[in-house]
Amino acid sequence: MSQQTITFRQHSSEPAKVARLHQENGQQHEDQLGPDEVHIRFLAAPINPQDLMVVAGKYPVQPEYRHAGEPIPGYDGVARVERVGSAVGVLAPGNHVVPRAHGLGTWRSHATVPASALLRVSATLDPIAASLLKMGCGPAYLLLHSAARELRPGDWVVLNAAQGVIAQLTIQFARLRGCHSIGVLRDRDDVDSSRQQLRALGADAVVTESELAAPGALASLAEGKRIKLALDAVFGESGARLAALLSPGATYVNYGSLGGAGAVSIPLTQELIFWKQITLRNFRLSQALSQYSQPEQGDLLAYFGSLFESGSLQTPAVDRVAWESGPRLEKVVLQALEDASGQSVGARKKVYYFI
Repeated sequence: MSQQTITFRQHSSEPAKVARLHQENGQQHEDQLGPDEVHIRFLAAPINPQDLMVVAGKYPVQPEYRHAGEPIPGYDGVARVERVGSAVGVLAPGNHVVPRAHGLGTWRSHATVPASALLRVSATLDPIAASLLKMGCGPAYLLLHSAARELRPGDWVVLNAAQGVIAQLTIQFARLRGCHSIGVLRDRDDVDSSRQQLRALGADAVVTESELAAPGALASLAEGKRIKLALDAVFGESGARLAALLSPGATYVNYGSLGGAGAVSIPLTQELIFWKQITLRNFRLSQALSQYSQPEQGDLLAYFGSLFESGSLQTPAVDRVAWESGPRLEKVVLQALEDASGQSVGARKKVYYFI
């Protein structure tokens, strides 16, 4: 049984230059299973912005597992249980599982980890959807339900990076809550097909950044709407335009900086603070999830899974990267890393799909 693992040798903002793929015969590890451990085979693992921050040394939680002395990145994904230790009672071969916490190291074909590090999910759920439950559905749901407790049916939500996984899911959760949504796209060649896709998910309006920046566009788009929540994954000028769309008493939430960090800022105008009384907040998934017990987190993921299986949620569009053992694998997985680190705002998420 061949096993493959991605590691990185040092921190860098160019992950493809510091990552490497290890390939080896896994037979030597067959009997090395502790009583409380399980051996798993990964089915899908996304490349998230947080993962790139980990490799760059800019994320507070670093990988827990190493291979050949080097850290194993990848914090989200889904795997199938292959074998269980003698004392494991909560999992069985054939079960599907996701990481319980950050740091598991999902960019590998197989892993042996404590059973307590995993949460069971439905084995009939599409692997791509399952791999997005925690860091895709989690923030999308919690942004609406914890960051905006006063959101009511008929209210509007505006969000940028609308082709991103979190945005695609937020649009769907807003629809399920009886709310309307406006998706803001970066200017792109495939804007017409992107509009159609987002409308199919439930977006009531889809505009590009340049369309929104045109004179009079903000007032025209906001007219007659209770825009009560702005969800900003970009910051800077894009985030400022979202804030300007908000109705009095609304909430602006920043949950990412895809447009760059550092000197990028949003004007804090008197109109926002005094006249409109806009509430400005940040959102961090780890902080939001800390309000849920471990059993509650498991129930939350099970709920997301049931929405996919019932058809209430559609799996977001992603780029699948085939992880197939062979001489070309290293080139394929590193190219995906390079592409992901150089992607424009709102580009499709890349997901390693194990074959």
